[in-house]
This record gives sequence, C-alpha cells and structure tokens, in this order.
Amino acid sequence: MKKIGIITNVDKDRDFAYTRLLAESIKRHGGSPMMTDVLSEASSSGVPCGSEQDLIDACDYLICLGGDGTFLKAARKVYRSRIPIMGINLGNLGYLTEVDRDNIDSAVEQLMEGRFEIEKRMMLEAVVTRKGKDSITDVALNDVVITRGAVSRILHVKAYINDVFVDTFPGDGLIIASPTGSTAYSLSAGGPIAEPDTEVMIVTPICPHILYSRSFITKSDSVVKAVVADEFEHSAMVSLDGREGYEISNGDSVSVRKSGYSINLIKIGNVNFFDILRTKIYFRGESLKKHEI
Repeated sequence: MKKIGIITNVDKDRDFAYTRLLAESIKRHGGSPMMTDVLSEASSSGVPCGSEQDLIDACDYLICLGGDGTFLKAARKVYRSRIPIMGINLGNLGYLTEVDRDNIDSAVEQLMEGRFEIEKRMMLEAVVTRKGKDSITDVALNDVVITRGAVSRILHVKAYINDVFVDTFPGDGLIIASPTGSTAYSLSAGGPIAEPDTEVMIVTPICPHILYSRSFITKSDSVVKAVVADEFEHSAMVSLDGREGYEISNGDSVSVRKSGYSINLIKIGNVNFFDILRTKIYFRGESLKKHEI
C-alpha cells in the first residue's frame, strides 16, 4: 500500500474541504494518506498525523495543495529525500501545481494506478560569500535573486561565468534562474522561456539602467557569480525562491551552479509544456484584460 503525504496551505483551504476530499480519494483508490500535525483538524478517522519530517521519512509520494509558493516550500523540504511530488492548484496561476482542484480524484486514481511520469527538474545551489568567507550554502528550484535592499538606489552587480567577467549591470539587481524558474520572476523581467526539462541557467538583469542589456543563457555545468560592486554603500539582499533571504553588502558575492539534487515532479496526463504555457500564462493575461475598467 502506497503512503501518500499531504501538505496543505491552510490559508487557501481554510475549511479543509479539499484536504479531506484528497484524503478520502487516496483511501478509496487503495492508498494510505498521511497528514502533518497542522492538519489534524482535517484528519478523518484512520489518517495518521505527525511532524513534517515524520511524513517525509514515511511517504512514497507527496501531494501539496495550494499555489506555486506552497509547491516551492514543499520542494525545499523534500529534495534531499527525492520523493516524487505532485501539486494541486488552489491558487491563481498554479504553474507548478498543474492539477486543478476539480480533478483531484482523477489525478489520485492515475497516481495509484501508476499512470504518470516523473519529470526531473534541475535545482540551483547558491553559495553566499560575505566578507571573503563562504558563509551560507542553500538551494533553489526557481531562482536566486540579488536585489537592492530598502534604500532605493541603483545596485551595480558584476556578473562572471566560470570566473570570466561578463558585464556590470546597474539597476535593481540580477536574477539567476533555472529552466523551471524561467516562467517566474525572470519572465516578468523580460527573460526567455526555457523548457523545464532542459539544463541551463538564465541570467536576467532587473530594470537595468543601460540600453543594451539583455538576458543570457549559460550551460548547466557553469558557475555564475554575481558580485556587489565595491562602490555600493548600502545593503542588498539575496533571496532563494522568494522564501529565504540573506543580507549582503559591497564586495560580497553569490556563486550559483547546478545542484546535485533535483525535484521529481509527478506529471499526470498528456498535457505538454506549451499547452500549460498557453493556459497558465497567455490566457491569464487575456482574463486580466476582461476585468480592466
């Protein structure tokens, strides 16, 4: 019997209706649902609850209910264990959480019957060096972002690839994205879209204060280093997947490379990347137009 861990964004499923529906569907199709202590209120009879680590240690698959932020948070918790993860969208865009809330039972049925594929998603490893010492190592699925702090001053970031100087980018900062992250912040900043199962890194300046600045793509075995220029007298920030943030200052650097870990994303059905791109990105823009005054 397959054990299925459930992680829910309680702000998006406040009455736990979808959490209960998911747990009941898992049991009906021959699986064993597991929940975290946070979801004990939603737990029906026979559904064990424990800590997130207990759940990760015991489950065969993980299902998260929420939006892309929920998925990213869950992915950061399970990447070391390599547990396959599926997202059910209770948010708005839901690019990573591909299963719609109305298709929960069908998705669970296909999962339990083995009618799915595993798509490996490349992760990034970032080493933040402060005052000349390697102080922090962390991972990201979407992107590593260097931005100016609270003070609204132009941030000068020097970019290197394999220790070869590329250029200095004055502006709001720099995004180093994985293919999965190419449709997130990097896309909003004018970066290119990459198919998620490719292995490249995308470097995109944020609001650059130069006319010729463009994104560029490098191989996954490269090391991209971003250095805060010495003349920048204020603090800047490094954030990973928009969740973990670290303060840096002039002379500090961030080195980003392909991580030795990847996320095993459960793909249900035959919907391809470009179908999702049209549905999630293009039609989202169209729906926003309809609500313009």
